[in-house]
Amino acid sequence: MRAARALAVLAAVCLTCVAASAFAQRKPAPESQRKEQLQSEQRQLQQRIGRLKRQLAEAEASHSEAADALAESEAAISTANRRLRELAAARRQVERQIAALKDRARDLGARQSEQERQLARIVRASYVLSREQPLQRLLAGETPAAVAREMAYLERLAADRLRLIGELRERRDELTQLEAESLVKQAELAGIAADESRSRTQLLKQQTARKQALARLARQIAAQRQSIATLERDEQRLANLVEQINRVLAEQARRAAQRTTARPPAAPTPKPGESEPPASSNFARLRGKLPLPVAGEITARFGSPRRTEAGVNAPTWKGVFIRATEGTDVHAIAPGRVVFADWLRGFGNLLIVDHGEGFLSVYGNNESLLRSVGDAVDRGEVIAAVGNTGGNADSGLYFEIRYEGRPIDPLRWVQAR
Repeated sequence: MRAARALAVLAAVCLTCVAASAFAQRKPAPESQRKEQLQSEQRQLQQRIGRLKRQLAEAEASHSEAADALAESEAAISTANRRLRELAAARRQVERQIAALKDRARDLGARQSEQERQLARIVRASYVLSREQPLQRLLAGETPAAVAREMAYLERLAADRLRLIGELRERRDELTQLEAESLVKQAELAGIAADESRSRTQLLKQQTARKQALARLARQIAAQRQSIATLERDEQRLANLVEQINRVLAEQARRAAQRTTARPPAAPTPKPGESEPPASSNFARLRGKLPLPVAGEITARFGSPRRTEAGVNAPTWKGVFIRATEGTDVHAIAPGRVVFADWLRGFGNLLIVDHGEGFLSVYGNNESLLRSVGDAVDRGEVIAAVGNTGGNADSGLYFEIRYEGRPIDPLRWVQAR
């Protein structure tokens, strides 16, 4: 019996230890660990997407096209424009900081002037009261209580005088510190201005190179853009890229699930022949409520035939083309994470955002890409600037929504028509 009880107690202790161990494993990781983990995942995603991009380039080395001559200059223009935007934002921030320093300096100066006036009044009052000796005032007939009150008042004035002198010294020290901070900020502003000048010079150089390439290859680029074979290769290229991105995302999701005790629900899998995603997903609930990524004229609609040299058996548009002025801001349609941001043949400077649950939004032909792989974006956040890269004749945005790799009609998901 005793042995049985001992075994029962030992078993209970073991179960308690196991439960405690499991509970300890379920405890949330510290914020610093979560941050490091997110940064590590972002680096891994960037590396995987970078390798994917190189593989695509190597696979198509034998299919060089005229638009490829624009790749280097268009990518450089995107980088220069993004750098200029970042510098402009930094300049505005520094200018706000300088303005705040000036406001503080004016406030401190006003307080210093007021304290100096108070100190002058105290000094004058102290001087008047100290001219008459207490004994003389008693002999003159004043009561001891009145003399004591004035002596206490004089001592209080002296204490106030010392306090104000100390505060004035503090104000002067603060003003000196503010002047030093202002000089640092002015130097920072000058450095930003120099960087902006260099970036503009680089931008102009790349814009000139692109214009020269366009002028030299205009006919060849136009002919290839109307070639059925070229359009089909472009579509297949994007489809392959999206498929590979989905594989990378699925692998990351599996790894994330392995690090947690509770596996998150899997993204819904489309049934054979299913044309639309299920309405139960979070993104699908936004159907009909999403904004267009850019304001402009829709000149090509999903499912309409592409313009080709033959005019027959033409591929259809897998998204929409929104004509807009070059440089116009492009906005993310919903929260997500950037999973591709690079130049791609046929689509120029291309950015793809993963919204989870199998949904991707695709933004092509941009002049500039303003976010990088791994960046989190919010609905309405500026992520790119409109252009006509990739050999496109018109300035505007090529826009797609994809579910599980399949393109779906964006105009059935956005508010504007």
